[in-house]
Amino acid sequence: MSSIKNHPILPIPEEDKVAFLFEGKTIYGQRGFTIAAALHQAGLLVHKHSLEHRNRSLSCGIGKCGACEMLVDGKVRRICITKVDGVKEVRRIPDGFLSSEDVVFPDHSVKVYKTVVAIIGAGPAGLAVREELNKVGIDNLVIDNNARIGGQFNMQTHQFFFFEKEKRFGGMRGFEIAATLAGENHKGILLNSTVWDIFDDKRLAVKNIETQEIFYVDTEYLVIGTGAVPFMPAFKNDDVPGVYTAAVFQRMMNSELTLLGKNVLTVGAGNIGYLTSYQAMQAGAKVKAIIEAMPNEGGFPVQANRVRRLGIPVITSHILLEAIPNEDYTGITGAIIAECKDFKVVPGTEKLLEGIDTINICTGLIPDDQLLTKGREVFGFHCHGVGDAIRIGEGTSAVLRGKQCAYEIMQQMGVRTNYDNYLAVSKEYIDSQQHPVRVLDEPRLPSPERMKARPFVLIDCLYGFACNPCTFACKFGAITKTSTSSVPYVDYDKCTGCMACVSQCPGLAIFGYDLSKGTLFLPVEYHVNDGAEVYLVDNNGTRKAEGIVEKILRKPNKTNVARVKVLGLDPQELLSLRGFIVKEDYPEPIKLKDKAVDQDARTYLCHCEDVSLEDVLRLVGDRTSITADELKHITRMGMGACRGSRCFPRAVRSLRSYGVNVISDLTPRGPMANLVQMGELLPFENRQQIILPEGIKSGAESEETGAFIAGGGIAGSALFRYLAEEGFKPVMANNDRGSSWRNIAGGRPAFSLPALADISSRNLEIFKELDKIGSIDFHPSRYVNFVHDDVTYRNLEASKAWSDAYMVEAKDFGKEVSPGFNPNLKVYSHALITNNCWQASPGKTLDLIRHLGTIKGGRILEQTRVVDVEKQGDTYYVLVLDPGNKYKMYRTNQFINALGHNGEVFARKLGYMTGIYPVRHQAFITKRMPLLGKDGKALDMLIDRRKYKGFSAVYGQQHADTGQVIGCASPMVDMQESGKNVKVNTQDFLNIVSEVFIQWIPQIANVGFQAFWSGYYTEPRYIVDPARGLFVGMRGHGFMLAQYLAKLYVDSLQGRKVPDYFGELALDNPGLSEMAFK
Repeated sequence: MSSIKNHPILPIPEEDKVAFLFEGKTIYGQRGFTIAAALHQAGLLVHKHSLEHRNRSLSCGIGKCGACEMLVDGKVRRICITKVDGVKEVRRIPDGFLSSEDVVFPDHSVKVYKTVVAIIGAGPAGLAVREELNKVGIDNLVIDNNARIGGQFNMQTHQFFFFEKEKRFGGMRGFEIAATLAGENHKGILLNSTVWDIFDDKRLAVKNIETQEIFYVDTEYLVIGTGAVPFMPAFKNDDVPGVYTAAVFQRMMNSELTLLGKNVLTVGAGNIGYLTSYQAMQAGAKVKAIIEAMPNEGGFPVQANRVRRLGIPVITSHILLEAIPNEDYTGITGAIIAECKDFKVVPGTEKLLEGIDTINICTGLIPDDQLLTKGREVFGFHCHGVGDAIRIGEGTSAVLRGKQCAYEIMQQMGVRTNYDNYLAVSKEYIDSQQHPVRVLDEPRLPSPERMKARPFVLIDCLYGFACNPCTFACKFGAITKTSTSSVPYVDYDKCTGCMACVSQCPGLAIFGYDLSKGTLFLPVEYHVNDGAEVYLVDNNGTRKAEGIVEKILRKPNKTNVARVKVLGLDPQELLSLRGFIVKEDYPEPIKLKDKAVDQDARTYLCHCEDVSLEDVLRLVGDRTSITADELKHITRMGMGACRGSRCFPRAVRSLRSYGVNVISDLTPRGPMANLVQMGELLPFENRQQIILPEGIKSGAESEETGAFIAGGGIAGSALFRYLAEEGFKPVMANNDRGSSWRNIAGGRPAFSLPALADISSRNLEIFKELDKIGSIDFHPSRYVNFVHDDVTYRNLEASKAWSDAYMVEAKDFGKEVSPGFNPNLKVYSHALITNNCWQASPGKTLDLIRHLGTIKGGRILEQTRVVDVEKQGDTYYVLVLDPGNKYKMYRTNQFINALGHNGEVFARKLGYMTGIYPVRHQAFITKRMPLLGKDGKALDMLIDRRKYKGFSAVYGQQHADTGQVIGCASPMVDMQESGKNVKVNTQDFLNIVSEVFIQWIPQIANVGFQAFWSGYYTEPRYIVDPARGLFVGMRGHGFMLAQYLAKLYVDSLQGRKVPDYFGELALDNPGLSEMAFK
């Protein structure tokens, strides 16, 4: 372990040390760097102990697991993401630790950010989404747990492959790309912030890991660009200090300038293995070997070639079995590897590799998709995944997927876009994910005459993939590449042999030759002195010749070009040379010894809970399959800090080799909940601080209105009318079409409570008044309640005392109900027919009511959603989101919550608990047909109140103007339909209404359905309370009661006398509970 003092690529900051105590010893760390870096540089690798007191060190390196949790100034912190700045003392967490410090509760307001699109992850994919959204002015907020933008790019020192129409990122190094991804304007990017959960009200819970502040983000759309986490296969001693995933190894090396070891074994011959091995060499380490379980190497061939040219052996068909720890298990000294076939060990081939102090695990990445899984549960189709969070890929893929995602969000919002552009980006994204395809067997060469005439370059790029920086490198236009599946083509008539392109290839695959002088021009990214004696090698690292480095040609991008004089080789033989190794650095062949695996050592699958493979196999027994959650509960695997994101993939692969399949997935969890302390979430009196997108006026600068009505159903619309007529100049926000637009258009005065009967009768008079003002398709009708048992008969008979109704016998149904009524139906004995009922068009009624409010100075915000409200003193501040997805704030002294099934949410924001909840009721309408009712009129409202097949009532009537039958069915148990999706229907509903309506009128069996839909009844009570601004809980009776109640509401506001029963509807009073005719 050492601090990196010199580096061929990375800038080294000036020394600025910070001192802190570690268990009595003074440790020095570089300001701005992590505690983990300081401890490793001091040789202190053991950060904590497992439950069984095994030594543990860094595991993920990015704050997502908990392996490095320590006490930092008395607080539990993850040292891989906690900087040394300001730290006084660090120590390991003792067994049974519980802080004895006084709890300091937050005394500040809680920040709540409002945005249209929240993007989790400031890597290339997330920032590509941001860039496209910014172009069209869509508000967005980016949240990232790193101190810098760029995600994984910050750890990358190599030049990146990008296929671009205009040069932007291609050929830039990862950390350089990271610095430019967001452009000049970084507003709206929240760094050092981790999303630790997603709540069901589309609220993201976030913690600033630098300040420890908890805050929240409310959003309409969610983009998950959380990248990937490394996969580590299970092997013996795989969490002993000295064994690290590539993420830890690379982050510490390239971001923290800390080399975790000098002698490295890399496991995994893919792109990550090649790159980290190459970067380790740049940082001053020696890579003993790269082993790969597959029979062939993976990754891009150009990446493999540059590693082999360093003399690093790549050993295929070999697997790592065990890390050999030192005596006190504070580090490693070797590893046992073996030959394998299909990932299974070939017995008797076990070998010991000694002389290593670090194992660099590069066995692939898996999407970090915990938040994506949970986000989809909350946001549905408004949750999008980008980058490695959905599919592991290169930088080009990440950026293109980000652009594609932005187009998809715009389409969901209804923002006009060029669909051809979307298709073009989508095609590029698909093409970018293609595996490299071999196009050439050998590199193209100029003609023999051209080779003799002047210097030239050779491009050893034989596979087509998404990369083309070389095409921008030649100012003479000699290099072209037509697509992601082609390879670069050199027009040697245009090539001048200037060698400018040699330093521009991200894969270091362009080489220059001057055969007349016996000189090579080779890319080099590590320190070499002029005059160095070297061995010249081919792509396999095989020594072919000797040479002398005449000159290192320094380049701005730090991919320098070495001009090498070849000694004693025929000019034509130069064409096989691709690199060099300084003679004194040429590696010795690796030596392997026979060594058996320690049979007593256990293989731990879950490091958090110390669950071993042996434990799991014992508990699984002879089962051949087990669910993920069952495995979790019988073993505790996945109950630790990583929430199963690391151990479960290990378990799946390990158990598969024993014939056990793990089926299903774990329940989605927030990834960082264990970093949040209970005291940080303790409710306190300070209000929330709403933070709006830039440019939105808030507080005293917001627009003022005399009254603000949230909800544009019949209750809100009637309030809007009467408030406007009283001169309030109200604003009403309506979003979508709620229950008032979904009802089946009937009204009745028959209620068991005289107060409700009075309200309904007066509501009827308002309907008659409206019908005189404008057409609302108003028609008098009757309600027909069928009697199926004695209890129903007695209840209906009693109701005649408060309604104009009469009872008829079943034999008279054909005369009193409908000539087409089924004479053979024996279900009912009687029916109560109630007069003075009515039907009207819901849409026309609401439209007319709103018109009456508008002409008196009211204003309607259509398709505008109220997203927040708070009260300061006597003033309400109401935040809305308009159809263009722009926020606006209003302030008023009169805020009325008429939000129907959403009313409870906003009542709570103001401190009121209404207890209301939505219950889905389903409805249908048929095609047009002749009028089927008494005397050739429309069929009256027919009601069957049997508790039958899961429903408590089936009812419907015929529209007098169209002849369509419209009907509904009420659930028998309200809670079973509470909050159900109103955009879908059930087969049970369609079956019951078909059965009952055909029983009534058999001839409608041949009439087709026109549509099905659902709406909410808001239960369990009416709440109309001017003192609290509440007008909610209409229980499906809004069409029958709301207009007159709205008039009383406004009369009360104006100090006019209202009936005594109106006060019963206040939140604190018992209410008016209708039960007989619910």
